[in-house]
Amino acid sequence: MCSGRSEADLISNLPGSIIENILGCLPLRDVVRTSILSREWRYKWVTCPELVFDFWFDQMFLGNHKLEKLVYPILELHQGPLIKFALQVPAFRSCPDIDQWVDLIPSNTIQDFTLHISRGDNHQLPFRIFTFNQLRKLKLYRCVLNPPLGKGFNKLLNLDLQNVDLVPETFASFISACLMLERLRMIDCTSFDCLEIDASKLKFLEFHGVFRSISFENSPLLAEVIISFSSIDFGTGKCFSSNLIKSLSCLPSLEELHLQAFALEELAEDGLPKKLPVTLETLKILHLSDMYFEKIEEICCVLCLIRSSPNLQKLKITASFHFRCCGFRGRISPCTKKLGLLVGSA
Repeated sequence: MCSGRSEADLISNLPGSIIENILGCLPLRDVVRTSILSREWRYKWVTCPELVFDFWFDQMFLGNHKLEKLVYPILELHQGPLIKFALQVPAFRSCPDIDQWVDLIPSNTIQDFTLHISRGDNHQLPFRIFTFNQLRKLKLYRCVLNPPLGKGFNKLLNLDLQNVDLVPETFASFISACLMLERLRMIDCTSFDCLEIDASKLKFLEFHGVFRSISFENSPLLAEVIISFSSIDFGTGKCFSSNLIKSLSCLPSLEELHLQAFALEELAEDGLPKKLPVTLETLKILHLSDMYFEKIEEICCVLCLIRSSPNLQKLKITASFHFRCCGFRGRISPCTKKLGLLVGSA
């Protein structure tokens, strides 16, 4: 018969790599708790491959303590490869300590990095971050991203930017230098005169903000595009709508498009066209938001876009107010043999 101690030691006797995987699945607060299990477990947490300082860490450990006094010793004691580091504690502000913590992160193992500044000024990222050559996933909130010209992340797959200050003149070269990038989100970042996207592996793009024009230099795999605008100033340039549609028509793999309906209004500036000069051959799903059904020009422009999408299968239109649409479905359903229409109000 096995003793109670030997049963309790079944986990302790597992190989170190398996214990590290188990610890990697636990919130940081629970990982640190394992140090009280026994003398043998006191320092097992220092090899945990993931350090996530989040809401739960804040609730469990911080209390009246300052985060700045905890992160540095934890990183200093950490041993072995560190795969993931996330700093997303509520009400966290930019401070000089962040750069010191980044200095302690091993650049040759980190694959997932998140920095979330909740309040105050945006944080200027230290240049050492651009030495993280194994990075696969990067999330930045309220930061300043100013990489060296032509410098990117060779293995980055997912880039998520929210309220980030960018340098429009160098952003295009940064994106093109992220050779493996598949997903790009830009929410309320710096405004662009021309947003240039040159990413040969990109499959998903979400943009919410302001640009005067957009250009897709080399995006053969881009299948889903979500574009919304945070200001009415986006369309002050002449022919904005037609240039936007022309740029989208250059995407050979585009299957799903989310767009605010009023972004199409300028298609009617020279009269109401029945069809666009270009077609969206590959488009299968179209979601138009913020539709103003009392504006006949906007409806006609939407119909024009639908007629120019011969393989459309699903259409969703949402509006921010109540409207009547009797007979509307009957007018647009002939545009494709298999068209599902959903009309709702936000």
